[in-house]
Amino acid sequence: MDSFCICYNLVDHNNFPGIPPLPETYIVPVNNDRLGYVEKQATPQTLASFKIAYLETPHEQLLEICASLKIPVLEQQFRPAKKRKTFGLADILKDPKIKDVVINYINNKLSVFYALLIENQYAVVHNAQRKDPFEVHRLSIGASILNPILEFTKTDEGIDYAFSLKDGEKVIIPQNHSIQILLNEPSWITVNKSIYHISNLNANKLKPFFSKEKITIAKKHIKTYLDKVIIPVIKNVDVIANGFEIIIHKNIASYGIEIIQDFIKENYVAKVIFNYGQASFDYNSAKKTSSDVHFGENEEIQITQIKRDPNAEKEIIALLESKGLSINSNLLLELETSDDPLAIFNWVQTHHKELEKEGFEIILPDLENRSVNLDPHQIEIQNKKKMTGSMSKE
Repeated sequence: MDSFCICYNLVDHNNFPGIPPLPETYIVPVNNDRLGYVEKQATPQTLASFKIAYLETPHEQLLEICASLKIPVLEQQFRPAKKRKTFGLADILKDPKIKDVVINYINNKLSVFYALLIENQYAVVHNAQRKDPFEVHRLSIGASILNPILEFTKTDEGIDYAFSLKDGEKVIIPQNHSIQILLNEPSWITVNKSIYHISNLNANKLKPFFSKEKITIAKKHIKTYLDKVIIPVIKNVDVIANGFEIIIHKNIASYGIEIIQDFIKENYVAKVIFNYGQASFDYNSAKKTSSDVHFGENEEIQITQIKRDPNAEKEIIALLESKGLSINSNLLLELETSDDPLAIFNWVQTHHKELEKEGFEIILPDLENRSVNLDPHQIEIQNKKKMTGSMSKE
């Protein structure tokens, strides 16, 4: 017997330049984990009639986002006050200033949409139509974040450069795969009908490599091309350089912990930051290198590359573990022995002098717009609840 689910359909809008695929919501039968033909649009009324629970689940927020991104809703929200109702989205987007506002609004909504969709592994399709079973258009969800790799090769004519994507140990050459950009920034794409997030790179940077494996830059254009295209992204991606002088740094200059909020677990945790002089890396970041490019005395390209030292980082992490912190699945540090969401602050208060002596910089957040104080006393906060332990706010 069929069950029913909420399915999200990502629909291209090629008649609206610059607008990414927008999601629609449908009720779809599921049989043996395969999606069938659409039954109805998913609305509060239809969901109730199919007895599909969605309130107080991530679906509730996703449905709100989808409703806010319907074309008529966007037209009503961004249409200038004195324009007629026939002044549609295509007309609205002709004004560059309004277009930027509209796209930023859509991108912000879609950023939350994809984060929730992927986290909860909900059913999603691309450009599905009522005449087809939705399973035909179904997208799977990639298990990892793709890391971009920029490769430079020196040639007699100039330089060749290419982008590829790394999925674990597997390297994806864009030209060899079917890739669709779902969102430019933050970057969400499909690769062979699987959804992936790309770290530290706008998805549109990949477009030239959908049809070619590399781009050749003639010697006379190298400086201009590097200044405008390469330098803005090179610090944020891993780089492979062939035939160039490379200066490598791999010494940790300083390190620290930043107390941040884990919005999923609703508690505070410690993020460890390593400063290598010209670049900083979060311990939980998959990024292993940071590169920069400049021109030498004879206009020769020189590449400076900062590489992380995993052994040195582990020694510093061990100092924190020895004081009771544990590394969680997101490579953030927390106190597993306490259910108090603010327990990390008490830990900092207890150990801050020792941490500073060992070279840690301690970065504390503002709570309710007031700074955290490490002095050993308690005060009441605005909601009349006391922070546990000896931490206070001022």
